[in-house]
Amino acid sequence: MNISKQLIDQKMRKLLKDNPELFQKDEERNLSKAFLLLGVAAYLDIDIVEADQYITDGSADGEFDAVYIDESGDSELNVILFQSKYVRDLDKDSVFPYNAMEKAVNTVKSIFDSKKNISLNENSRRRVDEIRSFISDGYIPYVKFVMINNGKRWDETGEQLIKNEFGNQNQVEFEHFCHEEIVGYINKKKVINEKLTFSGKAVLENYNYKRVIIGRVNVGEICRLMESHGDALLEKNIRRYLGKNEINEGIISTLRDEQKRNNFFFFNNGITMICNKMSHNALQREDWIVLTEHLQIINGGQTCRAISEVVNSSNVGEFSDVYVLVRLYEVSDDEQMINDITFATNSQNPVDFRDLKSNDNRLLIIEKSAQDLGYVFKRKRDNNSTFNAIPSNVAAEAVLAVWRKMPHVAKYKKNELFGKYFENIFNDLNASQMIIAVLIFRCADSNRKKATEDCEISAHRAFNKYFLSYMVGARLLKECGLELSQLDHKTFDVVLNKFEGFKELYFDEAEHQLTRVLLEHFKVTTLQEIDGRTIAAVFRRFDLLEKLT
Repeated sequence: MNISKQLIDQKMRKLLKDNPELFQKDEERNLSKAFLLLGVAAYLDIDIVEADQYITDGSADGEFDAVYIDESGDSELNVILFQSKYVRDLDKDSVFPYNAMEKAVNTVKSIFDSKKNISLNENSRRRVDEIRSFISDGYIPYVKFVMINNGKRWDETGEQLIKNEFGNQNQVEFEHFCHEEIVGYINKKKVINEKLTFSGKAVLENYNYKRVIIGRVNVGEICRLMESHGDALLEKNIRRYLGKNEINEGIISTLRDEQKRNNFFFFNNGITMICNKMSHNALQREDWIVLTEHLQIINGGQTCRAISEVVNSSNVGEFSDVYVLVRLYEVSDDEQMINDITFATNSQNPVDFRDLKSNDNRLLIIEKSAQDLGYVFKRKRDNNSTFNAIPSNVAAEAVLAVWRKMPHVAKYKKNELFGKYFENIFNDLNASQMIIAVLIFRCADSNRKKATEDCEISAHRAFNKYFLSYMVGARLLKECGLELSQLDHKTFDVVLNKFEGFKELYFDEAEHQLTRVLLEHFKVTTLQEIDGRTIAAVFRRFDLLEKLT
């Protein structure tokens, strides 16, 4: 029996036990969902609880079990679709089924063609409407379909199917993600001791009790490292590789251009690496072979992935004169120094700063204060989160929506919560405010999942979570007679009891108010006249918020 499969099965059953709120009573379906949750969390490198919000699995789910939507700059929309197949016989090593590949191909062709009608459950419909609302606004979708299983990749017939349908364009990519990669996420830490060959002369500097080597490295060497270690090399790299975008395409295009590739060294910003220790033959003037311990890439992950993709699909000899700039820092075990370097080298790019900001003093204070109030605040990502814990990213979303009055931003700018919006969210924020915001936010999410016979409310319930959170938060403070600055450990119980006692009334009346505002906005007598993607688009705009204040 495969040990990795055993480990995952054990992890799944623990997940079921520790997080009953995430599952139903059907044990067979629960196992499949647990595997799906692990796969999505591993692929996106997020907490289990966060992964749950992207799940769409169920009857009429459109043949995708989860979806992640990321609005990037320059009118690009990155969409990651997931389909999961869990085989309960751990001795069986089956390939990803061809019929599932057929359905996945048809799913892509249907979702991203706004004129096609699809029969979907409410959860999937909401996601598709969101995607189509972006497309209607002129966004170009780049799609990655991740096929997760505890077996092998699809066979040649499946590969040919993909090539026949999408081989002539660059907007769609299929990727296999199996139990071995999920185990890597569970174990997380992997020490990489490697040698790195610098070509020609390199510069060695000793500065402030630290050392750095700066020089050029052949792209074949980068490809070798990625082939050997994959994403384990990028553990401290805070950029998510979501698929095609202008930067990735530019790198790939340059490498494939026979006239330009030899000047790649001058066109690319380079790669930044760190290690705990490095050594080389100092008597040798050039072509150093540097031995490293605990090697990591902290900037240039996109470059590394692009290099690996192009070199692997070509003749390696074609790249013998193609180099990239590499900065290699020896920083010992100084975690703060590593964070500072990573932050600085990535600060001009759209990145997820969550782990880098985890040691911010404001988050440390919130963590300690939350403990005193009986709650667990998780500053860093891990794969052992339970529903009752509060991950920092959930707190950031909730606070931005509820107290900072930016629900339209909180929903679609998740990758900027710990960058552009960090100060706005966490400055002058205490644990009491954070907890109340999260409780409102989670209650709004539960409200979204409830059935309703009110056709007007059902028309917008799938999209209203962030705006409802803002509305309920404002009313809660008003009825407690408090300003936000007055919500602290002394008034926490009063506010909490008020919310628990009246939350159903608050959400019910907020939804009816939202219905009236939407009817007035669209100038219609019933919201049934408005399609889902149009309603979804309204919740991305600030003018709706103005009408609620």
